[in-house]
Amino acid sequence: MAREQVGNGVDLLWDGWLNGFKTLQSLQDEVQKKTLQAFSYQKDLLDSTVATLTAMEEETKKATQDWQVKVQTSVKEISGTTQLEQVSTWLNNIQEINDKAQSLSWKPTYAVLDLFVQSQNHLESTVKAAIEQQKLEREETLNKIEELTTLLKGAHKDLLVSVGV
Repeated sequence: MAREQVGNGVDLLWDGWLNGFKTLQSLQDEVQKKTLQAFSYQKDLLDSTVATLTAMEEETKKATQDWQVKVQTSVKEISGTTQLEQVSTWLNNIQEINDKAQSLSWKPTYAVLDLFVQSQNHLESTVKAAIEQQKLEREETLNKIEELTTLLKGAHKDLLVSVGV
């Protein structure tokens, strides 16, 4: 009966140590999940930013077109069709200049956003690969530690038996 109690004590000791190690590994898994969630949130934020900028650009283009139509309508009402041709040419020139100015103003913004998206994707793929590698190594380590724990339990029990406990 005493040997059985000693054996149970040894099992409790080593099983407790092994469970502590497993708890540490589960904490590492949780940190990795949170890291991947952060990438997902960042990706959503970038996607939202791109969508907002695209909508702003479209609204700007629409406002410019509306303005051009209103000016043409006003000129047509005031002076008839005689000056409409000259005003239309003038408005087309202004529209061309405006389109180029808008293009120049939006390009840097999209270039920076594109750089952020590419950097985000690269970093995410690198971190995912590292996490996967760490997971494999942790699983391998856990298997080895479980084997070692079993061996240590047996050696510990044998030692106590040989001492006469």
